[in-house]
Amino acid sequence: MFFLVFAVWIIFNGRFTVETAVIGIILSGLVVLFACKVLGYPIKKEIRVIRIIPRLISYFFYFLGQLIIANLTVMRFALSPKRKVKSVIVTFDTDIESQFFRTLLANSITLTPGTLTVSLNKGTYRVHCLDESFDVGIEASGFIRRISKMEAIVNGKKINKERNEAGKVSEEV
Repeated sequence: MFFLVFAVWIIFNGRFTVETAVIGIILSGLVVLFACKVLGYPIKKEIRVIRIIPRLISYFFYFLGQLIIANLTVMRFALSPKRKVKSVIVTFDTDIESQFFRTLLANSITLTPGTLTVSLNKGTYRVHCLDESFDVGIEASGFIRRISKMEAIVNGKKINKERNEAGKVSEEV
């Protein structure tokens, strides 16, 4: 809310100088403070949403990487005429509770070449895979792990980070 109020201040002011920025920061802070104290605006939820931004950016780049890998795999299938394609429909469940994050997962699967989300019903997904090799590990894919972590942040749950014997950090929701 602070950034929105500050942006409105700069837009209405019509110019950006050090003086208008300092006054805008002070006034924006006062407006947010007023909204929190008098109007009961929940600032904690906003902070959680801001904390998810780095994970959304990370998810975007992970998705782009998976998109490139899937495109190359589907291209290999298309360019090798002797290879038999054996389509399969996979059904799996997730612990994702939020409708927004369920839809994000379904759309991510559909946008990845070679897979298509056929149906989504309360956390149960049915996915059509171009080849049976695509369904290996779909229940524990990076999409689901990353979305679960984002949902945990939005819901205010702690993510426990532990180091294993090899020194790698593993996160547990």
